[in-house]
Amino acid sequence: MRGSSNTSNGAVTRMMHGKRGKRAKATPRMDVSDNRSTESSSVSDVRQDESSYQPLPLMARLFFYGMHGFLDEVIFTALYEIVIHNKPNYQLVGYTSIYSFFIYGSASYVVERLYVSLRHRVPLAPRIALYVCVAYTWELCSGLLLRQFDACSWDYSDHAYNFMGLITLAYAPCWALCGLWQDVLTRYLLNLRVVPPQMKLI
Repeated sequence: MRGSSNTSNGAVTRMMHGKRGKRAKATPRMDVSDNRSTESSSVSDVRQDESSYQPLPLMARLFFYGMHGFLDEVIFTALYEIVIHNKPNYQLVGYTSIYSFFIYGSASYVVERLYVSLRHRVPLAPRIALYVCVAYTWELCSGLLLRQFDACSWDYSDHAYNFMGLITLAYAPCWALCGLWQDVLTRYLLNLRVVPPQMKLI
């Protein structure tokens, strides 16, 4: 009986080992090449989507330039009494005109085109000087046009170095800083890319 039991136990042990071996052989292996191909295809899809991004449209840039002009003028007029006349103005109330939206928007677009055509051929300092000339020309022409309808919102008659009360050389440093900032802003907007409407974000 012991011999038969030992024999039967050995047979059972061999059967269990055989089943374990079969189970081990039946375990599927992960295919690393499939994962790599899936990852590479997803990366190529992302690159293809990025290549189809579009530059910021002209109308969007004009709108941004106009709104940025609004902001600049409100901040300047709010700080004017404090910085120029050393008077307390803790309310920081600034003001602007709706016409400024179109004046700043169109002038900034002209400066943008100058930046694109001159950035690789003309150094920064002469470009800034040219931007200041554009700003003065735009301000003078806009003021002359608005005065025909009694709609000009600025008058520099009490400022030094003014011409017809529409422009003043006293603001030349301010316009130079604005021109320098315009270079930075233009470079950023022209490098900006947007998602086309037909592309899915998710």
